[in-house]
Parts: sequence; structure tokens; C-alpha cells
Amino acid sequence: MKSDFCKNAKRKCRIFSCTAFLRNNSVIILLLVSLTLFGGEVPAAVSLSLSDAIQMAARNSYNIESSKYDSLAAMYQYKAAKSLRFPSLNLDARSSFVDNIPTVTFPLMGSRDFGSKNSYQADLKLNVPLFTGGKISSNIKINSENLHAGSFALEAERLNSAYGSRKAYLSAMLAGAVASSAEASLKRVDIIRSNVHNLYQSGLADSIDILEAELAYQQVSLAASEKQSAVATAMINLANLLGLPGETELDLTETITPPGAEQNVPTSDKSNRAELKMLDSKIRAAEQTTRLNSSEYFPSVSGFAGYSYGKPNRDYFNGEWDHYWIAGLALNWNLNLGGRTSHTANAARQAASSARMQRHDLERSLTIMAETTLEKIKLAYQTVGTSEIEYDIVRKKYRLADNKQKAGLLTVNRLLEIEAELTSSEQQYRASIINYHIARTEHLYAIGSEKIYGGL
Repeated sequence: MKSDFCKNAKRKCRIFSCTAFLRNNSVIILLLVSLTLFGGEVPAAVSLSLSDAIQMAARNSYNIESSKYDSLAAMYQYKAAKSLRFPSLNLDARSSFVDNIPTVTFPLMGSRDFGSKNSYQADLKLNVPLFTGGKISSNIKINSENLHAGSFALEAERLNSAYGSRKAYLSAMLAGAVASSAEASLKRVDIIRSNVHNLYQSGLADSIDILEAELAYQQVSLAASEKQSAVATAMINLANLLGLPGETELDLTETITPPGAEQNVPTSDKSNRAELKMLDSKIRAAEQTTRLNSSEYFPSVSGFAGYSYGKPNRDYFNGEWDHYWIAGLALNWNLNLGGRTSHTANAARQAASSARMQRHDLERSLTIMAETTLEKIKLAYQTVGTSEIEYDIVRKKYRLADNKQKAGLLTVNRLLEIEAELTSSEQQYRASIINYHIARTEHLYAIGSEKIYGGL
């Protein structure tokens, strides 16, 4: 009976405690609900793959948006240049008053006013270009090449955005991997510190061992805090690239795997780089500018037709409304005797030569970049294999050292040194895998591969 009473008493006490807890904390619960409803929701972690991050960064890139507007401006300039082939309609209307007009006296006819004090005139004229010496066609081709250059500039900005966001994503993962290794090191050192305290109580360790273990724990704890700060900084940089608030918690879901047994190096023709295509368009635009400037040697011929209505119009003696039609050809030939046309044509030729040199220089730089990044991939691949072997060796070494230290056959200081070796080896191995993917990213950027927009 006593045991049943005790059980019931305990059960009642637990129920009473829960009830009291709920009653006493009802205000806190209501406060939390109010903060949630009126103070804003606590942002949840954003799960993010590498390809998602690249797309978000592209949507948030001001440089890409600026290039889009530049491309649209070039498109409208191209349409404006094409519209010069079409006829143009000109309307000219005017009204005037003159307080004094001349009077002409004719024999036997008396005097007549020459004109009218009130004058009204409206002229409607249609102009059609017939021959321009290549001015219109050259201008159209120039703007067409500028339109292509704008499109390639937009593509180049997208490539730059993908490269930057990809490196930021991998850098954040690298910082996270190093921080995880530091946390694991802190746990190992904490275990060592506890073991040293146990050995001290058993008389198998002295005060110096305790101080060394405590000093190592404090140092590793500070290193772990520094690594966590590096993770926070990398996450803030990545969030800003993605257009998210800096305090947003990001969950990077991309799977980082070591490279396979066979090294797969992406290859592509570097001439596909948008920057090279953009310079090709600029070269062609400069060549067309040379033709445009040389077209000043030729006259321009246009046809026109017009309708005129006014008072007094052509009949200056009768102040009546009248109208007339007119049609004809117009020749315009402007020759500068100082050699302006030849100088502007030569200037355009030099601009085309300058653009060619820029293209050659960029192509050479991209070639060097592609070759050097390829060597980086090879070195990173070897580093992964070597660091994996080293990490496996040091792990075995640490397990043996830990057992020996527990048996009193190894000093605490030596065990801490081996633990530091294990931490360094683990960080190098984890970093080598991510650095391999960073090296691949740099190579994808150098050759302008479409794979840079996808995952690993």
C-alpha cells in the first residue's frame, strides 16, 4: 500500500508540476506568440544547391542587369539605323504678320500690293533616300555588330557571375569543412583533458600534464572559434551575392565527393569565350566605320514629293488661299577640302587595328589561363590522393598514441602533438577535395564551358 501511495503521490506531483509550469509560463507563451505574429517570423534555413546559388546570383547581379539594358539600347539603335531606309515625312507650318508690304504700280492697272500682311503657309514633304554612297548600309552594319557585342557582353557577365558565385559557394563549404575539423579536434582535446584529470586522480599524471592539457584545450577552442567566424564571414558574402540578408542561415546541400580514380578534365574551345566574340564584333564594327567614313566621298541623292497650301502662297498679288504639288530629285555632295574624310577613315582603320590587338592579347591570356588552371587541376588531384593517405596514417597513429597514453606509456604533451597532426591532416584532406573542385571551376571559367552553370 505504501508503495502504491508513493507512486500515486509522485504521479500527482508530476501532474501538479506540469500544471504549475504551464500556468506560470502562460504569459511567456503568449509573449512568444505575439512576437511571432506581430514582430515578424524567424527566418528558416535556406537549403541551397550549387546550381540554385548560381541562378540566384545571376538574378541578383547588377552587372547582368546593366548589360541587359545595354543590349536593349543597342537593339533600339539597330532598329533606328534600319529605319533610315524608309521615307521620311516633314511638315512645316508657319504664320506671320508684316505691318508694311511693298506696292507695285502698273501702267493702266494701278497699284497692287506685293504679298499680304497676313501670311499662312503649310508644306508637307516626303523624302526618299535613293543613293547614299553606303552611308545607310554601313550604319546598319555598325549597329548590328554593336548589338551582337552587347549580347556577348551580357553572356560574359553571366559567366563572371557564375564563376564568382560558384567560388563563393565552394569557399563557404571549405570554411565549413575546416570548422568541422576544428570542432572534432576540440572534442578530442576535451577527451584528452578528461583522461588527464582521471590519471591525475589515480596518481599517473602530475600538475604539469593538467596544465598542458588545459592550455591545449584553450588554444584549440580559440582556433575553433576563429574557424566558425570564417564560416560566418563566408556565409555573409555568399548571402549578399544571392540577394539575401546577411543573417540568413544557409544550408549548403551540394554533395562534395573526392575525385574518381580516372581524372575527368573538362575540355572546350576557348574561342567560345564571349569576350572574344565581343571583340570580333567590335572589330567588324570598326571596319564598317571605315566604310561609313569613306562614303563621304560620294554624293547623296534623294527623291522628294510635296504639297503646299497657304495664303498667299505663290500668287503674291492675290491674297487668296491656293495650293500646289511638287516632286523632284535632290543632290547633296559635301567635300571637305582639308582632308577630313580621309582622316576620319584612317582613324577608323586604326581603331580596328587596336581592337584586333586587344583580341590577340585576350586570346593569349585565356590560353595561359586555360593551361595553368589545367596544371592546377592535376596538382589538386594528386594532393587529394596524398592527403588521403596521410590522413589515414595519422588517424591510425593517433589511435595507437591514445591507447599508449591511457596505459601511461606516452606523455600528454606527445599525445597533444599527435592530435594537432591529426587535426592538420584532416583539414588538409577536406580542403584538398574542395580545392580540387575550385581548380575545376577556374578551368571551366578559363575555357568558357557551360558546365560552370551546373553542379559539381
